[in-house]
Amino acid sequence: MSRTTRPVGVYIHIPFCRRRCNYCDFLSTGGATRVPDEYVDTLLSEWGLWAETLRRQDLGLQSIYVGGGTPSLLEPPQLRRLIEGVSSPVPAMPDCEITMESNPDSLDAARIRAYAGAGINRLSVGVQSFSDCSLKRLGRLHDSAGAERALRQAREAGIRNLSLDLMYGLPGSLPGEEIASLRHAIELTPEHISWYNLTLAAGTPLAKSIAEGHEVMLDDDTVLATMREGWSLLVASGFEHYEISNFAYPGFVSHHNLGYWLFTDYVGLGLGASGFVSGKRWTNVSDMAAYLAAVLEGRLPVDSEECLEGRLREGEYAMLRMRLPGAGLDFATFGDLFREDARVVFRDVLARLMGDGLISVLKDRAVCTQKGLELNNLVAEAFI
Repeated sequence: MSRTTRPVGVYIHIPFCRRRCNYCDFLSTGGATRVPDEYVDTLLSEWGLWAETLRRQDLGLQSIYVGGGTPSLLEPPQLRRLIEGVSSPVPAMPDCEITMESNPDSLDAARIRAYAGAGINRLSVGVQSFSDCSLKRLGRLHDSAGAERALRQAREAGIRNLSLDLMYGLPGSLPGEEIASLRHAIELTPEHISWYNLTLAAGTPLAKSIAEGHEVMLDDDTVLATMREGWSLLVASGFEHYEISNFAYPGFVSHHNLGYWLFTDYVGLGLGASGFVSGKRWTNVSDMAAYLAAVLEGRLPVDSEECLEGRLREGEYAMLRMRLPGAGLDFATFGDLFREDARVVFRDVLARLMGDGLISVLKDRAVCTQKGLELNNLVAEAFI
């Protein structure tokens, strides 16, 4: 690869689940026991449609992320086909990160070993909680013992980059329960933990249950106190707080997810997937029949697209960078990318946010304060 090689990520969406969770509003379909070969074939054909565009650019594959849905419904040979197919025509960088999301109920030791053999070098496990009561409310198919078993089997299969997803702010949680769950996760020594607040999505079974009074969401003060305690616990346990909801041991930051916040190009493949290349953002169609038909006809299955230019592009870049507690909005990097001085472009925004105690403006960058991280939606709104 040349010195000017530009990194690119690939996101592959697998929209199939055994059962949709009660809180889920992602594009997925329940009742599945496997991923159809036709869908895998179409993903590879869609990637092929990108070939000419990508060949004209000096790109290097920084990451492949297989998300969902439940990607661990893929059979290992299907996964191998996807990884090998995506690794051409864009050459993989030497440290290319290949992540697959998974659910504990669809993992076992042999399956994980086969996934590792197919090329997965980072496994993300959707644990969500180590409280069986919370897991039942969320509609998860596993219990805490099943989650522990899957994590142990991942280690035995040779996975050396393991990530856990955990949530807080869950309805019905008892005082201290979510911190206890986080402590248990830390004791299992994953390299990465995503610790995020449950967002109640309209139209989900959980939202309906709450609206009918069967479940009660925790109050904002309780959620905020839990978030603060969790952040402190993770940092004290040796994790780097590198993005608002993401923590990693040194050397185990997610390359793919960090690419989103650093404005790195990525191609989204699959039903409803989104991508961002050279300032153009697009989202694929969300109807399976329309998706399959478009690719079969040799068309990219794009539903909508927009070009980010000028102030809009600068604002979104700044907004994403301000999600990174340590890095923040680096002025030199902004200048290299946009040929402008962020301190001039965002003079009024920076002054207002600093006056509100949401950011600190240092010599070389602007970073969120603790208050700014907690109220990051206000920071985001100011920039976009």
